[in-house]
Parts: sequence; structure tokens; C-alpha cells
Amino acid sequence: MKKIKYLIFIILIIPSTLKADVIYTPYTDFRTALSLEVIGSYELSFTKYNTINFWGGFGAVSMINELKYLALGTELAIELRQYFKSTTYKNFNVGLYAGFAYVRHPYFYHEHLSGHNNSVGFVPGMKLTYKKRINSWLVGEPYIGVSTPWYDNNFGELFNWISHSDPGLILTLGLRIGFNKVRFKNE
Repeated sequence: MKKIKYLIFIILIIPSTLKADVIYTPYTDFRTALSLEVIGSYELSFTKYNTINFWGGFGAVSMINELKYLALGTELAIELRQYFKSTTYKNFNVGLYAGFAYVRHPYFYHEHLSGHNNSVGFVPGMKLTYKKRINSWLVGEPYIGVSTPWYDNNFGELFNWISHSDPGLILTLGLRIGFNKVRFKNE
């Protein structure tokens, strides 16, 4: 538990740019974002409450006040999940994740759309998710999350985040729909 608290402290306190989920938006102030994603995920259980979730997909994210300006992208991530009910691996869970994304996002000049940029990002974060199984392979996952993306136009410059980052906070309200397979510890 001490390690989880320390990880949450690092994710939220280090002065860097907080954005929205793995597919991020290029804002550095306090805002609320909406996200819609189509994913495929594979979960491996390692205790009766925890899984490691490998997921990838594509989606869109936008600020609530600028819904017509979407950031579109693809993502790959790994997530550690803590479920509140044992051995069911559904309903509410808290997750810590880290992933990579390739995103096409709008940029603005004096609050007017000036064009679009492509960038790559590394994104650690955390989210509260409700996992609803629709059938044996399809899930819907509404979530609330925060994340800390470091992004750049060049993958080689991606981790030079200290000199590039401005502090900010984006609260993400999202919905993930996709394929999900859970492999239980005894399988």
C-alpha cells in the first residue's frame, strides 16, 4: 500500500503537464475532457482482487467547451487494477497505468484553430473505472481519470519533459468500449 501511495504522489505532484488519458490533449490549465475509445484488452489475474491489464486501441478526446476540436489517436498501455469485489474482475476498480500514444491534435492561436499537429506521448495516470460486461467478450467501461503525459513531435525527444512541461490538470470523463479477455490465476 505504501508503494501505491508513493506512485500516486509521483503521478500527481511532480510538476509536469496533466492531460487526458493515454490519448491526450495539448492543454496545460485546469479543464474537463471527454474521451471515447474503442479498445482490446487482455487481463491476467494475480490475486483475487488484482489484474494486470494490457490494452490498445484508438479514440478521441476533447475539452467539454471545444467538442468540435477532437484529438484523435492510437494507444498501447499496461494497467494494474484493484477490483473492489474478489474474483469477479468486473464492476468498480482503480487502476494505475502507463502507455504510449500517437495523436493528431488541434492547435490554437489567440483561441482560434490554427491547424493540427501529430505527436507521440508517454502517459502514466490513474482512473476509477466501472467495468460492465455486455457479453462474454464485450465490455463497456465508463471512467474518471487523470494522467500526466509527456509528449513531443519526435519520439527521441519524448523523455526530455522537464524543460518542455507546464503544470496543468485535466479531469477526464470517458467511455471505453471493446473486447476483453480475463485469464484467471488458476488457468
